[in-house]
Amino acid sequence: MIRQLDPASFRTVPWKNGGGTATDIAQKLGADGEPDWRVGTAAIDCDGPFSDYAGVTRTFTVIHGAGVTLDFAGEGARPVPLDVPTVFSGAPAPYCRLVDGVPATAFNLLTRDGAARGTVRILAGGGAVEALAGADISVLFAVEGDWRVATATGDIALPAGAGLLVEAGTGLAVSGAAGGRLAVVAIDLA
Repeated sequence: MIRQLDPASFRTVPWKNGGGTATDIAQKLGADGEPDWRVGTAAIDCDGPFSDYAGVTRTFTVIHGAGVTLDFAGEGARPVPLDVPTVFSGAPAPYCRLVDGVPATAFNLLTRDGAARGTVRILAGGGAVEALAGADISVLFAVEGDWRVATATGDIALPAGAGLLVEAGTGLAVSGAAGGRLAVVAIDLA
């Protein structure tokens, strides 16, 4: 199954600490009503603590801004530059510091431990058509620029800010114009 994800259907909510907002792009709820996996973005407006997500693995990728530094208790600081996915446990939650105080936007994948696992990568447009390996669930999100997604049933235009959810391991090929960026999520269910 292939489903286009229209930005008009995305849900944005403020963080409890007032430091930004979270926008849900796609998710799958488990039998208990909690997400087995969730994909979205977060607008980070100021320094502050992340929410605690015990039992969840986070893949955090800055897609706009100058980057951030995540401070982990007992581990120290970990710089997170633009377009570099960073994987960490959802608890204990790190403290986030904006680089030079510049607000940032992050692309997030959260997977519940034991229910799903996943990866994120950011593709740059302007190159050759790239084939994507199939996964149980694939989520594509056009960070910048317009993208073309070739599927077994035809091509799909994916404009900036829109997404695509693909189930059942369907192989895809993507291409985008120079300057474009595409977040590619591959999720395998446990």
